[in-house]
Amino acid sequence: MIGKVTDRIEMKGHAALEYGAEGVVVIFQHDQSEAPPRSGEAVLLVRSDGWIYSGKAEDVRFEPSAKASGFFLRGLHLDEVPLGSVIRWGVDIQGVQNAVA
Repeated sequence: MIGKVTDRIEMKGHAALEYGAEGVVVIFQHDQSEAPPRSGEAVLLVRSDGWIYSGKAEDVRFEPSAKASGFFLRGLHLDEVPLGSVIRWGVDIQGVQNAVA
């Protein structure tokens, strides 16, 4: 499954205490017929410059009225998650995970 980053919020310092680590809350839009990733599910962040980050979605939230979902990615900074980046999860990344393993 695939989504596009529409907003992001950096969690650092005191704000990071809620998540237990610094990182970025990634807000993204996706096809509403597809479920967002589950907490703990592997996700790929693919930037337009080709940089790929593999991580796990944490604290996943879905807001149907906003037609958007969000989750926390541990260890990233705001400048590492540009708007328009692509988020992939589910069967869309199984081939990538198998190739890396």
